[in-house]
Amino acid sequence: MASLALARPRSEIIIEGEFPFRARDFDRISSMIREQSGIALQESKAALVYSRLAKRLRAIGCATFEAYCELVCSPQGADERLAMLAALTTNYTSFFREQHHFDYLRAQVFPSLIKQAREGGRVRIWSAACSTGEEPYSIALTLLDMFPEAARYDIRLLATDIDHKVVATAKAGQYRDETVAAVPL
Repeated sequence: MASLALARPRSEIIIEGEFPFRARDFDRISSMIREQSGIALQESKAALVYSRLAKRLRAIGCATFEAYCELVCSPQGADERLAMLAALTTNYTSFFREQHHFDYLRAQVFPSLIKQAREGGRVRIWSAACSTGEEPYSIALTLLDMFPEAARYDIRLLATDIDHKVVATAKAGQYRDETVAAVPL
């Protein structure tokens, strides 16, 4: 019971600003995000949620977070729910980001998968949260460097993300010169 007495009133404003952000607004948003994507937002992320979603409120002309929550909870708010999810996910990636992961694939994972493919087995690789595609392309490049004839075998790489806009970028596979500058020849 003591913890209930210490709990913050859900009507309390947790962030003052252009749009007052109440604890109950954060609760609704974090609940929707968790239900839709599995992402658990702690209240320590309230400033991040506020800053990213305040841009959405301005863009669609919404006056309050309470009205925004009503919109994204409504059937008419389906498109905005996707925009909210995209705004709250971090899409930071680069080719061969965290090189030690690719070193691990090269040394520990790919040798047995290559052997399996050569013996007629299926090989499936999944890049979840692929963002704009640099990670799955880095995985494929690492595999092709070790196994140039990979295309002749039953090997597939699936790349997914909850943000359909970044998946479209990944699918296009077109990157600025400075983005691919760090990719080894």
